[in-house]
Amino acid sequence: MTRPEGSSKGSPAPGQAHVSAAPTAIQSHEFPNLSSSEGSRKYLIGGNWKSNGTIASVEKIVADFNGAGPIPANAEVVIGCPYIHIPLLLSTLRSDIEVAAQNCSLTGMGAYTGEITASQLKDLGVNWVILGHSERREGFGMAGEDSELVAKKTKMALSEGLKVMLCIGEKKEEREAGTTMDVCAEQLKPAAAMLSKEDWANVSIAYEPVWAIGTGLTGASETIVLI
Repeated sequence: MTRPEGSSKGSPAPGQAHVSAAPTAIQSHEFPNLSSSEGSRKYLIGGNWKSNGTIASVEKIVADFNGAGPIPANAEVVIGCPYIHIPLLLSTLRSDIEVAAQNCSLTGMGAYTGEITASQLKDLGVNWVILGHSERREGFGMAGEDSELVAKKTKMALSEGLKVMLCIGEKKEEREAGTTMDVCAEQLKPAAAMLSKEDWANVSIAYEPVWAIGTGLTGASETIVLI
């Protein structure tokens, strides 16, 4: 699928490190100024729409992004939208903003009713997928996904050429107990065992504490840097 022309991003930024940010709304019709940020780090700004949006509302948001001006050279912007809106974004959203699926299946194509595979996403023109989000780990009226399953899905997505935002984060009670680092390390352990060094070049670890989601609170910058 051919993507619309995007605004200029300037010269490529040196370095390959990625930092995932909390979902970002473009309200001032400009992207954040990251040009003065320390070092050569490249920033990954990811927005997750969750299970929201109608055709009309998505068209309005896409128009806002398309008119938002240039993206800093040391930033990559990715929008995670529901499956049903992916074709609309791919055909109307500026090409310098990537589109991510919010999940993919553990399997390849076959008799798996309701599943959408990594290869189907890649065939559609998607380059990113969000895996291990806390809402999917917890479940919503169904069993949640454990870290072993998240790691297996990550390996499958990478094998089909997708890049992965691998989500981790602690709950409020875990933070208060001082076990944030232990929880995050445990969530990453299966992926660390399963993925190769080469695989990690296409994985961005997205740290978002569960207690911050939808509350307006954010993790301390010191904790984010440590993780």
